[in-house]
Amino acid sequence: MNRIDNLAKCAAMLAASLLATSVTTHAQAQDLVADFYKKNNTIRVIASSEPGGGVDGYARLLAKHMGRFIPGNPTFVVQNMPGASGIVAANYLYNVARKDGTAIGSVQRQVPYTQLLGEPGPQFETAKFNWLGSLAGEGSVCVANVTSPVKTLEDLKTKELIMGGSGANDTETVPALANNLLGAKMKIITGYPSATAITLAMERGEVDGVCTSYASLLARNAHWFRDKKVNILFQTSTRRDPAIPDVPLTSELATNPDDKALLEILDSRFLIGRPFMLPPGVPPEYVKVLRDAFVAMSKDKDFLADAAKENRDVDIVNGEDMQALLVGISQKPKATIDRINDLLKYKGPTVTAKLEAANAEGTIAEIEDGGGKIALKLADGKTFKAIVSNSRTDLQIAGKKGDRKELKVGAFCAVTAPAEGQEASQVVCK
Repeated sequence: MNRIDNLAKCAAMLAASLLATSVTTHAQAQDLVADFYKKNNTIRVIASSEPGGGVDGYARLLAKHMGRFIPGNPTFVVQNMPGASGIVAANYLYNVARKDGTAIGSVQRQVPYTQLLGEPGPQFETAKFNWLGSLAGEGSVCVANVTSPVKTLEDLKTKELIMGGSGANDTETVPALANNLLGAKMKIITGYPSATAITLAMERGEVDGVCTSYASLLARNAHWFRDKKVNILFQTSTRRDPAIPDVPLTSELATNPDDKALLEILDSRFLIGRPFMLPPGVPPEYVKVLRDAFVAMSKDKDFLADAAKENRDVDIVNGEDMQALLVGISQKPKATIDRINDLLKYKGPTVTAKLEAANAEGTIAEIEDGGGKIALKLADGKTFKAIVSNSRTDLQIAGKKGDRKELKVGAFCAVTAPAEGQEASQVVCK
């Protein structure tokens, strides 16, 4: 055997040895993770919205399926933690939650950008989260009631449109962007607890429009589009949604090349429309196992069938790509960030909605999620549904502070909530 043959043989033996070592190391990591999750068999998914919205829906979809793809098959439990358009949950995950793979965050797509853009509130560094991935890209649309004088984008430049707002999310940042970049005349009425509450306000005639997730609107208000109750003025995303190919993108409407470049950064939010993350400090081998499980779940037929049943798109960005994207944005020059912030700043008068609480009295007919959701049967035979929070709802049972687990079918209760289907501020049961 000549020298070259010897070298080739040595190289092959080395490659085989490295492969065997890699397989052994991977198997050891799998065993380590499996052992951990058998002992710590519950993973909490912290959903940064109230129950019923898109963030919550995707969190529950993931919670139903992802455990099957993790060694040890842990159980998933969703915990809703709304507040400050997702910042409360992100702060909790970064600073309080256990950093051992037993807590996952499900947040609004703008949350990673709040710290990157220097907005007040975040007590975290976006690039230091371990990003698990995004289950779907997602665009927003701005819609106006068909009864509004604003029918098209051109109308927006000459006629005022009253928009509902619920904080530093698409309901307020997209109208601000349209005003500052496109010359639109959108007036924001802020103070609504969620986009869902704004859609209810539109139906009551309190506001004329909303900018929010197109997928969520389709899931929640499909009749608006079917019955032509709204006009879609424009959409924000990296590409036109195939379902509304004639509706223009904000990036297509910008005429300044510098603004177009800034919109490319802003529009990257829509690539990661349903982001999930782990706290910083989670061991790398756990991060890898969870990222692999996330990708495997996204290809599973049962998962995809449930997603289709719930009208939830699945178009994932994996954790590694998402991490690279957000780290890259964190390194942009300050002048670029300052210009983006200026575009997203609403410069009109501040008007806060006067929210009138809905009051209902009746007998509890249904209880779900351990008392987290109740349905009252009213005297007129109608049903009034409400969400009950253990921490935010003032719950009184028989004259004493109660726990929602103590609620019982047949109990007579009075409920105060912003609207039917929303989180109750007070529940008083006899």
